[in-house]
Amino acid sequence: MDLLSPIPLRPESAGTASGYSLVPFDRADSRWPEPLVDLAAEGLLTQSWYARTDGGNAPYHKRIAGAVEVVAARAGVAERLKQADAAVKDHGLRIKTLDAYRPVETQMGLWTFFEAEVAAEHPELSPEAREAIVRTFVSDPRRFNREDETTWPIHSTGGSVDVMLVDAVSGALLDHGAAFDEGHERSYTDHYERLLQRGEIGPEDPRLLNRRVLFNAMVNAGFTNYAYEFWHFDYGTQLHILTLRDKGAANAPQAAWYGTTDLPEGLW
Repeated sequence: MDLLSPIPLRPESAGTASGYSLVPFDRADSRWPEPLVDLAAEGLLTQSWYARTDGGNAPYHKRIAGAVEVVAARAGVAERLKQADAAVKDHGLRIKTLDAYRPVETQMGLWTFFEAEVAAEHPELSPEAREAIVRTFVSDPRRFNREDETTWPIHSTGGSVDVMLVDAVSGALLDHGAAFDEGHERSYTDHYERLLQRGEIGPEDPRLLNRRVLFNAMVNAGFTNYAYEFWHFDYGTQLHILTLRDKGAANAPQAAWYGTTDLPEGLW
């Protein structure tokens, strides 16, 4: 697939990621015990967005409780990231991973932040309606139980990554039309495709093209994208399987092979 191919539009009836928890796991899969690896040590560009203390990590502007300095993912995910990174290098770009494996403590910090944000922006909504908005952007960690696989946040598996494009020379983030972790419909992956269809932007709009390059590079490497966050991609997770099923992919796997895991002591 060409890196500038249009991003497929999500169906208007598409739901959020909340249904992924019903996808089963295959503990007999050889990839189940695959280790977490430091992506920077694998030659990939990283920055632990939630561990930043310089205030530059909008929309938080502070370190998130429980955040770790290392950006780690499963070994198989790292290999696919290398493929995607190699594909964009020909365009003078690199892929930078801002988050991958995420401890449950960090997930709780993110939930609390967005919960407060949505409550402030939409005081007219019921608590249930506000929670539904929060769930669009953050998996609910409040009921986490290591013995109950239906409660495992997707990033706790090491199979989910949050990535952006940067200039290969300067390292500057490209304009993707929305900030990382921005809780707005601008963050929906197909947002600029829809603006193009309505004639509100032109076909050379850099926000449109940058999203296409990122999306196609990652999908070509075997990842699936979460339609409500242009930066979020999965491989081997429950959400990965659910997305393949929803797209009607031929021979889609029936079970995920990356379950919740812990960061090895050597990577802390």
